[in-house]
This record gives sequence, C-alpha cells and structure tokens, in this order.
Amino acid sequence: MSRMNHTPKAIVNEEAHEGRRIANRNEEVYSMLNSLRVLDLTDEKGFLCGKILAELGADVIKVERPGGDPSRMIGPFFHDEVDPEKSLYWFAYNSSKRGITLNIEAEKGRELFKRLVYAADVVIESFPPGYLEGLGLGYRELSSLNPRIIITSITPFGHTGPRKDYKASDISIMALSGVMSVTGDSDRSPLRFGLDQSYCLVSTHAVIGILIALHHNRISGEGQHIDVSAFDSLCLANFWETIKWEYEKRIVNRSGDRMGRGMGTTRQVWKCKDGYLTWVILGGKEEMKIFITMIEIMDKEEMAGNLKSVEWEKVHISRIPDDEMSRYEEVIAAFFMKHTKNELEQLSLKYNLRLSIINDIVDNAEGETLAFREYWTDVDYPELSTAIKSPSHLFLSNEVKTQVRFRAPRIGEHNNEIFEKELGLSRQEMSDLKRIGIL
Repeated sequence: MSRMNHTPKAIVNEEAHEGRRIANRNEEVYSMLNSLRVLDLTDEKGFLCGKILAELGADVIKVERPGGDPSRMIGPFFHDEVDPEKSLYWFAYNSSKRGITLNIEAEKGRELFKRLVYAADVVIESFPPGYLEGLGLGYRELSSLNPRIIITSITPFGHTGPRKDYKASDISIMALSGVMSVTGDSDRSPLRFGLDQSYCLVSTHAVIGILIALHHNRISGEGQHIDVSAFDSLCLANFWETIKWEYEKRIVNRSGDRMGRGMGTTRQVWKCKDGYLTWVILGGKEEMKIFITMIEIMDKEEMAGNLKSVEWEKVHISRIPDDEMSRYEEVIAAFFMKHTKNELEQLSLKYNLRLSIINDIVDNAEGETLAFREYWTDVDYPELSTAIKSPSHLFLSNEVKTQVRFRAPRIGEHNNEIFEKELGLSRQEMSDLKRIGIL
C-alpha cells in the first residue's frame, strides 16, 4: 500500500487528464468545462450542483460511501421495485456523473481522497460544519495539497452564525425562510411549494459561486472556500414581500388564488372547461384596455352580463369593494367555463389578453414547445433494458452543447477507472480495500 502515499503529483495529473478524456468522449461538443475535475461529496442538498457542472462538461465524480449513498433509497423507483439501483430520484439528480465508493472516515480512505484532490479543481460537499476539518480534510489541509482547489460547502445554515450546527430538511428551511408564510389560502395553514426547492436553489447558487471562483482562479491561480447556505438561498425567494415590509411596514399575507389590489383582492386563477388558467383584472390605462377587450369578446357570445353596464374607463379597480368585484368575477368565471384551454389561449394570442393557461406535467411532456426545442432525450439504462425520458439541456447555444451525457452511475461503477487506472492500485489492493470497507 506504500504507493498510496508516494505517487508523484505530475503522474497523478497526467492520469487524471486521461480520465477526463475518457469521461468527455465528445470533447468537441462539451467544451465549456471539460478541463475540470469535480469531486462530488454531497447528499440531496448538493446533487443538482454536481449535475449542472457535469452537463456543462466537467468530469464530475460522485463519491459515495461503500455500499452506496442512502439517497438511493428515495423513491419513486423504476417499476415500483424498491432497489438502490432503481431510484428515479437518484437517476434524475446524478446523471452525467461518474461514480466511486470511498470511506473517507478511514485513514486509508482519506489518503486516497487526498490523492484525488491533487488532480481535482473543485470539491463539493454538504457535511455539517467542522466534519471535514475533523477528518483532516478541511479547506486548509486540502489547499496545502492543491493551492488551486475550490471547496464548496453546502449546508442548511452556513458555516457561521447561531444556527450553523442545526440540522434541517427542505420543508423546515422553507418554513424558516418565510416562503411558506405567503403560500396557500388566507384561511388555511401555510403550505410548502413543490419538492426540495431549497436544495435546488442552494445548488444553483453554489454553481454560480463555483463559476466565479473558477474565473478568479484562472486570473490569480488561487483557490477558495465557498460557503453556501440553503436558508440564505431560499430567503432570496421572498421577492416582493421584503419590499412591502421595507417601504410600507406591511407583512404580506397568504392570498391563495387571489392577488392584492389596493385594499382588496382580485382573482387570478380560474377554472375552464378542461383545466385552469391565470388572468387578472388590473387597473391602469393599458390594463383597462385589455379588460374592456375581454368584455367585448364576452359580449359577442352574449355572456358579458352586468360588466356591460359599467363605464370602466372611469373606474379605479383598487377601490372596488370585494363583494362587488366578486359579482363581476362570477360573470367572467362563467365565460371561462364555457371554453377549453386551447380556445382561450388562441383568444389571448389574437386579442392580446395576457391570459395564460396552466399546464400540468403531461401538457409539457407531450406538448409541442419542448419537443420542438429538443428538450427531451432518452437516457439509456442498459441494466434495466430501457431508456428513460429526461430533460436534455440546460440551455441552447450556437457554440457548445450542454445536455445530459449518460445515465447516473451504479454503486462503485467507476472504481476501477479511478483507483486502478488513474491512481495505479493493483487488483489485489482493490480487493483488500473492498474487503476492509474502504471501497
């Protein structure tokens, strides 16, 4: 095992370069970050960060504990078969990465990890603050091995502050951030929205930090430690609520499907014949023209009702009492219920009504917009004898291609590529390390 401590850095870098070449088989296509090696030590909080970097072309190596990451047991599962190699959650957030297993809590595992750091550009981790320092793998120790290394720490509350040692889940971060306080109906309890929003947002913030650090690195040759908090990131999702407090000292309350207008509210989500749409009655000269156009369209079908009797050019929407507004909205609601989403969308396009239908996942998966932009791609999973439809690209560019490159790794799938071919371990050493729980 002596070679674990004495492999020259130049040789490691040369072998790692070859590893990058193998990982980037289409280098002329993936030319944005294809010179980068990223070590991904994250859990769910940082999975998306590594995935984005991988789809920008970086060689991202997902480091799991021996036996596989616990998140492999997060469903849903392929054909509902609970299996660590069939988690659709794992597939979604870890495609385009290579994968190895390594126990960094063991001394020999730490030695191997340090050798990987010699040839890496970025390390992403989501351990509690102080955990890596306790293993001798903190930024100070790793930067002494590789001064250019960028360490990105993703935690619930950051590495400083009164909550730095607190544990948290996505829903608790969403609750503390204030986002839940404005989500839902006013007469019901606050709600979370979507799934893992704080994890996805903190991952994208981490990517931004890494890209800025890489720019600095190329100018100065210096690495740095990036500290990204999921709580901080989700607090930024409070867009106009903070402005309301800053300038009006007013806390925004949950309004459900209604939008504030002066001291009242206006409906913004409506049911139609085959689904839902969003449209709002707004004040102001231009917005009132749109409302009047809507009334004219309704009148052609003899459905304008009491809306025709109002001189809307002289009305201040924000001053209409809620009970009166509700009577007007009942007339509009009846008109929408007579029409399909497609019919209403065509009316909006023709007359500039600024109306939008509300799609569900099936509408988008089978719709022509994403299909035309080649948003979907089939990712092959040979072990499952199938291909799984997945989002294909981060964005479209006339210079480079950013897309999912290959399926998520199986447990320890690339151990031989990394440890044997790059670091030079023998088959016997690999077998011994696996036997004692290092790989």
